[in-house]
Amino acid sequence: MSYSIPQQKVTSFPLRDYTAQVVENNPDVLHRYHIRWALWLFNTPLHVKHQHAAEVYTFILTDTATQTEVFGVFHLFIEHRQGISPFQASFGSFEMAERISHAEFGEWLTGIELFAKELGLSSLCIKHYPSCYNPSRTTFIRRGLTRHGFTIPSSTENQFIPVIQDRFEEGLHASERRRLRKCLRAGFRFEEWLNPPAEEVYRFIEHNRQLLGYALSFSFEQLQLWLSVFPDHFRVFCVKDGDTLASLTLTVRVGESVLYNFCPADNLTYRTYSPTVLLTKGLYEECRHKGISLLDLGISVNETGAPKPSLKRFKENLGAKNCDKYVFHKVLS
Repeated sequence: MSYSIPQQKVTSFPLRDYTAQVVENNPDVLHRYHIRWALWLFNTPLHVKHQHAAEVYTFILTDTATQTEVFGVFHLFIEHRQGISPFQASFGSFEMAERISHAEFGEWLTGIELFAKELGLSSLCIKHYPSCYNPSRTTFIRRGLTRHGFTIPSSTENQFIPVIQDRFEEGLHASERRRLRKCLRAGFRFEEWLNPPAEEVYRFIEHNRQLLGYALSFSFEQLQLWLSVFPDHFRVFCVKDGDTLASLTLTVRVGESVLYNFCPADNLTYRTYSPTVLLTKGLYEECRHKGISLLDLGISVNETGAPKPSLKRFKENLGAKNCDKYVFHKVLS
């Protein structure tokens, strides 16, 4: 069985009732198939292409009978003889239909590993989405990967707010209620920044991060790309005091049910008001209006990537719960 494939060609290998296919540098191949669920944004063909990897393989689990329907998707990017997922995104990992069994997932993994070894890869590293996005699938994938020899060298707590209450204030700690009232009494207002100039947004976030001693995790060019190519997914919301920005955030509609508060930043002259509370209230109400059930607040780390308990505590005071965000790793012998 050979896993060497020509450019833009599809290679198949049998897997009981399913056929596992792999395609090189052509994630658009997914458009040929029927997928019964909506892929997470970072696993869509358009986003995979704009991660700008030199080499990416799209693994597809399809039915053997018709080979028209997708039951599993996985994108593997190659960098320095390592297989990684994702390349430039918050997460990648596997997406699979509920009907796939552990045995079938295990067989698919075996084929993917054999293919990776044929490519001469030294290891595989898979960054999974926060478990709160889909707890049952996360458990399924974690068990499948660990049974297959993957370790979990990194598991970070991620904070999220379930959008289940009529009013955001119901989940707030008393101290954050006081800060919210202070913002409202001062006349601050929450709004979406429509068609925001990327340069102004980036400059505001960059200035905030510099004052706090944090490095920015994305470039100005990336922000420009996100706002122009994915305008319905990457949106900017802000809190204003008159015409002055008190706080803003870049959000990502990761999926139908998830809004990710990706990059909040405050004007530090308004620190005593804590405008992030009003910003989060506005995002919560945006979720309710759009039928989004989960507001993801991300992980809580300091400038070195170590856990930051004070930030986690602040998010919990906003009504956040905790979940795991796993990174899986395996050395290929």
